[in-house]
Amino acid sequence: PGLALLLRAQRLAAAAGHPGAEAVGRLAESGIEALYAQEPALVPMAARRAGSLLLKEPTGSGRRCPPERADDSAGCGGSGKDGGRAAAGLEAASVGSGARFEPWLVGGEVSRVDCGSPEGFRRALEFIARRVPVVMEHLDVMPRTSGWTLDYLREHTTEWPGLNVLRSSGSDNRYLYYVGDQADRDMSAFRDAPRQASQDLRMSFGSFLRAAREDPSGRYYLQAPLVLREAREDGTVEEVWSKGIDGTLRADCDRDLDRERLSAIEVAGRFGHWSRSQLFVGPSETLSPIHYDQYDNLFSQVAGVKSFLLFDPRAAEGLYPFPLAHPYDEYAMVDLQNVDERAFPRARSALESRGAVVVLEPGESLYIPTHWWHHVQGGAARGAWSISVNFWYSIYRVLHEAPHPLPLHLELELARHAELLLADLCGSAHVGRLAALLREDADDQDGEGRSDVVSLPTRNFLLYRLARLLGAGEVRSFVHEYFPPERFDRGAVLAALQGPARSGREGVAATAAG
Repeated sequence: PGLALLLRAQRLAAAAGHPGAEAVGRLAESGIEALYAQEPALVPMAARRAGSLLLKEPTGSGRRCPPERADDSAGCGGSGKDGGRAAAGLEAASVGSGARFEPWLVGGEVSRVDCGSPEGFRRALEFIARRVPVVMEHLDVMPRTSGWTLDYLREHTTEWPGLNVLRSSGSDNRYLYYVGDQADRDMSAFRDAPRQASQDLRMSFGSFLRAAREDPSGRYYLQAPLVLREAREDGTVEEVWSKGIDGTLRADCDRDLDRERLSAIEVAGRFGHWSRSQLFVGPSETLSPIHYDQYDNLFSQVAGVKSFLLFDPRAAEGLYPFPLAHPYDEYAMVDLQNVDERAFPRARSALESRGAVVVLEPGESLYIPTHWWHHVQGGAARGAWSISVNFWYSIYRVLHEAPHPLPLHLELELARHAELLLADLCGSAHVGRLAALLREDADDQDGEGRSDVVSLPTRNFLLYRLARLLGAGEVRSFVHEYFPPERFDRGAVLAALQGPARSGREGVAATAAG
């Protein structure tokens, strides 16, 4: 309780913002630091997960980075002259082309850079160094993929039945990864969560094509690794290639690969190593609803087109991520096709005109920074197919060498680590209650939290570390942005992604499929 009072005094002093209050804040901070130095047991064992940002020591006073927009090209030299449309009329154009999201979400377009010259590539690296999305024309890091067609892929794939294929459960062709078990966390709170969109299948490429062509709705979407690359302790990388491709297709991926450009991208973004590449093959009108990945992603379009709507990591405030204990972790609970502003009251204020769109054509590559939200729609003509390849870069190095102040993507990761700590303390079923107590603490209210002696030490530790990393004056806003009550309301969570248009027959079908 005494530590809680010191933490409250520190936050109140930061909010007051005058010289006398600053002195009180420094005094409270000194007392807090002394207590943690004298009593190591005050640090919960669960906080000592490998790579936990909660234990990172900042290099200066706590503060937050300002938000970045996906359409912000300030200082990077990107412009519409590099092939992008002007922002004027963009909203109408994107909606008119059948975009599957509410029109008021759009505020601009992702910048484009022509990488056909060294100067153009240098400008693209400036975007990547800032971790801002950018479309790169004529990047050509894997030039042999330009000749890939469905027939070519069929000719050079094997009958190995282990390729990952998603099958949509409804006629709207939505595809989400459902991960029911995670070894690093308690998943019991939502073990019975229904599948809302698709099923995971394993089959050969030939079987996938036959199934997709025989289905009049074209509800099959292949998303299969081409190569997995694991970094060894001696600095070398072990590559494991898919058994589903033959030597010719492997040579296409490896021969003439522009490793110099890939290395330059890795260095500019301070990425971890290139950890995997994946093949995406799907019919027209596929939709991967808004989500983020814990990888930096270089996404290249080979055939057909893909449309993207992107948001910065702090848009989580209006997107309401699923709880970490849910099989749809890393997806948003908000359905961008049918935004339910009653269920998610901050959605419009946080998201309106915040998103940036781009249509990716064959031969173009899109850099999607780690933890940036993206809503991806296939845009090939009816009956046509989309083929894409990507490069994912590991973030483990970034976690261990995290800069300060924490960049936007690491702030979202920090929220994940805080949520994992709450789940480790009392189990995933109780995270919602602990989050409510944490909001109460951050609001400096006296309530149930003072009598909860089991969770109080962990909540104190979280408030202490957030103040150290973000600044005492930012703790309240951080807690309210990432731990709103709607995220942990069981009814809201289980109803998420059904939406008004899917609450009837298709919603029931999706539930039955789970």
